[in-house]
Amino acid sequence: MSKLVSILIPAYNAEKWISETIESALSQTWPEKEIIIVDDGSKDNTLLVAKKYQSKRVRIISQQNKGASAARNAALKSAQGDYIQWLDADDLLAPNKITAQMRYAEEGGKGLNLFSGRMVYFIGESRKRNSFPARCGAT
Repeated sequence: MSKLVSILIPAYNAEKWISETIESALSQTWPEKEIIIVDDGSKDNTLLVAKKYQSKRVRIISQQNKGASAARNAALKSAQGDYIQWLDADDLLAPNKITAQMRYAEEGGKGLNLFSGRMVYFIGESRKRNSFPARCGAT
């Protein structure tokens, strides 16, 4: 049976990006996933946009603005997954990112507790990319 992965998205004034970020999480090829979005008292329409995605797989938590750490902690407290995928509200995941990491974790990642995929930084509106290699860390 597949392990559940919790994709945790803290969000503050992320109306401009949150839809694309949630779509990125929903597009993950790993079948067992839950997505938890914590709106940290946004002053824009972040909460309204996020609520359009609310479903069995997507939970929305709304709290007064307490800062990014408090939003992350609220998401983590609500998570039920065996693994955690942190995702900032303005970031994207490659569709097979979690599947690739879970395959590695299940097949040969014994003794590892941190899996990191290839990172790509987008610079400005031009979407120029800088990428960095994947890494894994031992316990």
